[in-house]
Amino acid sequence: MKKKKWIFCVGLASFIGLVGCGKKMETNITETFSSIEMIEENDKKEVKILEENQKKLEDLNFLVENLEQKHKNLYANISKEEFEAERQKIIDKFSEPMTESEFYYELTHLVALVGDSHTSVAFSDSRYQHLKALGFAIKKYDDDWYLMMLEEQNQKYLGYQLVAIQDVEIEEVYQRAKSICSYENEAWMENQFSNTINFWDALKYLEIVKEEDEEVTLFVRKDRDSEIENFSIKPMTYEEIMSANILTKYPEKTPQIIVQGLYSAKELTQEAYYIQYNQCQEAEDLPMKDFTEYVEEQIQNKGYQKVIIDLRYNSGGNSNIFEVMIEKISELQKEQQFEVYVLIGSNTFSSAVINACQLKQEIEAVLVGSPTGGNVNAYGEIEYFQLPNLPVTVWYSTKYFELIVGYEKDSLYPDIIVSTTFEDYINGIDREIQTILELE
Repeated sequence: MKKKKWIFCVGLASFIGLVGCGKKMETNITETFSSIEMIEENDKKEVKILEENQKKLEDLNFLVENLEQKHKNLYANISKEEFEAERQKIIDKFSEPMTESEFYYELTHLVALVGDSHTSVAFSDSRYQHLKALGFAIKKYDDDWYLMMLEEQNQKYLGYQLVAIQDVEIEEVYQRAKSICSYENEAWMENQFSNTINFWDALKYLEIVKEEDEEVTLFVRKDRDSEIENFSIKPMTYEEIMSANILTKYPEKTPQIIVQGLYSAKELTQEAYYIQYNQCQEAEDLPMKDFTEYVEEQIQNKGYQKVIIDLRYNSGGNSNIFEVMIEKISELQKEQQFEVYVLIGSNTFSSAVINACQLKQEIEAVLVGSPTGGNVNAYGEIEYFQLPNLPVTVWYSTKYFELIVGYEKDSLYPDIIVSTTFEDYINGIDREIQTILELE
């Protein structure tokens, strides 16, 4: 009886041991399969990273090779060795994952080194579809940057001066942003600054925000005598920015001059006639030849002492279009002996600079305003190509223009320098126009 009991106990113990061993074996097998799956998953991720970075390498090499072949003079401002060293820095980063936006800004930095305002990269559709947008825009008046656009919930800060982003002062932000902007002078750089830093991805590339920063803090002040305040804004997707209620800081009084269409003209006073030319492009409903005839009828025998041609909002196009107007103004000037004044500024770029130079040289026009965004002797006549993988267009120059032989400045500088203050803007005062009207 005892013996059977002992045998039963041994059998029970053996059974329990087998069951326990089975569970242990099952656990080990499960862990093993889990480890294999994890390794396979990691391998898949690594393969995907390699494939993505291989495409980026293809794009990078395609960009460099095509610029070398097609640009008029790619190495005018940077040596081939320096440019190649920068390309290699990008290649070295392919050992780690690189997001689309990070690669985009690597390309913008590389191309910016060319030092040609007309040579740049841009997403083929819209930056908002690829980058996280920030709901603000700024504009420089005198030495301060003013908030001109903000989301509705932050509207109390419209018109405030932007002092810093995160813990980086705005002047330092400006200097860092130069590394991803194609420009030849400070006027064009300032013109691009706002639409460069209002993307979270750009601020991250410039090491102003960090990966974990879900909001961006703006430090502002009402004026230089006021205390600094701050508020936060959230990065937005394409859908969010398209539906966001973005408000603009408009003048409190009706402006003297309003931008209208491609071109327009009107009498300002009994002594001054005004022509606004906003794009070197011909309007379908009013060909330049017809517009020139209209202007001629308006000026003919009116006794105007001043004719003002406004190129401040003109960023270029086809410089030939305006030549018929220049010829007619020259003809009328000889008949009626009026002075011609040409308004220029940071938005005056490319073909608009060509027209300004023509007016200066051919009819001795007086240039009024601020330095142009475009250079006088510079590369231009742009063409473009697409990258094979990333949806990016690369623009490049095919000609060199020497508009004024021996001219060494980086912009077309005005004969009479006039700066518009923020107070002028708010009160609707066009300081450049006022200056011309007050000239004897």
